[in-house]
Amino acid sequence: MLIVGGGPVGLALAVELGWRGVGCLLVEQTDGTITTPKMNEVNVRTMEFCRRWGIAGEVQNCPFPADYPLDAVFVTTLAGYELGRVPRPARSAAQPDPFSPMRFQACSQIWFDPILQNCARALPSVKLRYRHRLKHFEQSRDGIAADVVDLSTGARQRIEAAYLVGCDGANSDIRAALGIDLVGAGTISHPAHMFFRTPNLLERFGRAPGTFFFPVGNGGVWGNLRVIDPVNGIWRLMVDEVGSAATPESIDKDACLRRALGRDIEVEWLGLSIWHRRSLVAERYSRGRVFLAGDAVHQLPPTGALGMNSGIGDAVDLGWKLAATLAGWGGASLLDSYDAERRPVGVRNVKMATSFYLNIEDFGEVDADIERDGPAGNRLRRELGERLTRSIGPEFRTIGLQIGYRYEESPICVPDGTPAPPDTAETYTPSARPGARAPHVWLRDGRSIIDLFGRGFVLLRFAGAPPTDGLVAAAAARGVPLAVAAVNEPEAAQPYESKLVLVRPDGHIACRGNSVPADQAYLIDQVRGAARIAGQ
Repeated sequence: MLIVGGGPVGLALAVELGWRGVGCLLVEQTDGTITTPKMNEVNVRTMEFCRRWGIAGEVQNCPFPADYPLDAVFVTTLAGYELGRVPRPARSAAQPDPFSPMRFQACSQIWFDPILQNCARALPSVKLRYRHRLKHFEQSRDGIAADVVDLSTGARQRIEAAYLVGCDGANSDIRAALGIDLVGAGTISHPAHMFFRTPNLLERFGRAPGTFFFPVGNGGVWGNLRVIDPVNGIWRLMVDEVGSAATPESIDKDACLRRALGRDIEVEWLGLSIWHRRSLVAERYSRGRVFLAGDAVHQLPPTGALGMNSGIGDAVDLGWKLAATLAGWGGASLLDSYDAERRPVGVRNVKMATSFYLNIEDFGEVDADIERDGPAGNRLRRELGERLTRSIGPEFRTIGLQIGYRYEESPICVPDGTPAPPDTAETYTPSARPGARAPHVWLRDGRSIIDLFGRGFVLLRFAGAPPTDGLVAAAAARGVPLAVAAVNEPEAAQPYESKLVLVRPDGHIACRGNSVPADQAYLIDQVRGAARIAGQ
């Protein structure tokens, strides 16, 4: 298995494959060092995958302080007035969440990537090669042949693999070589990220702690200040629009910072990047033996923190299917289901992240009296703060987006005719409807039920379930790993609403019911991507 691209998505795929004992080689053209992070938040679903891989504790204990509030704050400037605040408690103060054993975590890429790297290196079947670049590849019915160059020595190597996965970013050379187009709204703005270090920034401005600060001026909401490392005083200033012709040399960083802060201060500038905010999804996620994941197939605004986290979902979905295919029990159509399942999720997430951004962009002009002292100014600021928290606040309340996605109409899930629960950003409705993430419940032994899932299929047998020996035998005859878990706790059975529930290796529901089907072999074939065609 060859993976191209060593960002968090490529690393997550290497970890998922290595955790399953699949041999893989990851090549990355940089040295893997992150100085200006592209992501800073690990959402609940990604944290559940980290729990599976055994690294959740490291992510939770990254250098971002556990007692630091994650509030989003609207201000005229950092030195000016606070208009409104979306409270998000620090990890140490967060209340238990009934929907998952894990919590959202502020963990910048400067820490997250090394955690994934170390995890991958500890897996015997995984090899990481930095400062290596894919130059060319070709595929046949039997596999992939790729030419990789060592950028340190110039040496070339021919690598043969069963499959190739391009995790090579928004400007994916692999996607271009496959002739796969992107569809959608395209580029919707030209932002810049400016990274700087300064100690005690909020204390110097008398500002209560928060993670995001949105300066609001006559032009509306024009960017944000985001703390990356509170201990070392590392911040990122994002300006939403610098123009398509902007260059690093043409941007006056100090002027941009002055606009956000309300006065001049001296900072240590660490880096600047100009990028394209896009709203795009690939028209397909694979061709032949070559697959794409992450930014190579979906490009979306960072509002809502869905970018990297969507890519991790790609990696897990594709990872178990590649492992099953290589092990021989995955059916001929199993890998085809990667596109069928993940592309609709990509479309959903791009749509939602884009709508979050447009809420900001379309917020409109702000009355110039917003900075005026006195009752009139106070009233304007109060009303504006209410509008801001009502309009933009939802991008910070996204539990439904994080864990509520479902693989509707998946060819490897068996529909049961039940109505789909709501799919909204702010709320999550637990559901064991086929295609949904298996709901979390605590078991009496202290584990989450999701801790039972991952290595293979798991058949949950709740109280009153009929015998399932035939289903187990059908799976064994096809080499499908299937464990049976008897769960006799009524409170655990409640969200599953059936006596028998078959959970896939990625923790999504394959099928459920109160009885076993007459053709149990056909059921196993369907969920492994090898269902027979009627009449053959």
